[in-house]
Amino acid sequence: MMIALVAMFVMTMSANAQSDNNKQMTFDRLSSYLELTTSQVEQVKTAMAQFNNSMAAFYQIKDSSQSGEAWQKIEAAHMKKMKQILSKKQFEKYNLTFELTVKNSAERMIENAQASR
Repeated sequence: MMIALVAMFVMTMSANAQSDNNKQMTFDRLSSYLELTTSQVEQVKTAMAQFNNSMAAFYQIKDSSQSGEAWQKIEAAHMKKMKQILSKKQFEKYNLTFELTVKNSAERMIENAQASR
């Protein structure tokens, strides 16, 4: 179950184009996993869209010396926003999933870029 949730989260956070139906289904699963309230759904959708836009820009960074700092800013801003929206329990679940997927992927990308210099 956790592996499926992690996979869903990666798909949600992916900057790659997905069909609207797949995006909605993925978001619905994440929403269910986090047990979002009706009022949280739109706020989280907005935060996720902002994060996806930031990540799309992040993947375009050519200078690997800037990627680490850029990632830290993106991550900090996103986590601050999510912490404002989610309850403590929801945020803990979100943070765990985020750590297992997106953060590890971004850090590997930074390491690979720096190693290839």
